[in-house]
Amino acid sequence: MTIEPIIKPALEQLGYPVAPDCYNGDADEYIVFNYSDERPTIWVDDVDRYDLTTVQVHFFTRYDPSGIKPKIRAILRKLGFTILATEQFYETDTKYRHVIVEAEIASEIKEEF
Repeated sequence: MTIEPIIKPALEQLGYPVAPDCYNGDADEYIVFNYSDERPTIWVDDVDRYDLTTVQVHFFTRYDPSGIKPKIRAILRKLGFTILATEQFYETDTKYRHVIVEAEIASEIKEEF
């Protein structure tokens, strides 16, 4: 499943810069997302037909992130994801609070060559 065209516009509704994998801007608050895992989950006639894709959404802020966590989870649920975990860390080197929401979604494999 290609998540960028689905996840990026949905998360941008929160009003923060959103980037896949790495953010290179100078905003005090921003969101980064990445694939965590992608594996076949359903086979039909010995051919994998559905993938289970796991993603991580990272929110970085110097402020209290408690209000954003439920909003990120709600957006992911609305897109069809199941929330697996939400973690929060304080990064002493950057002085950022780092929230990680991990979620997964099953989807039909539509790979074309």
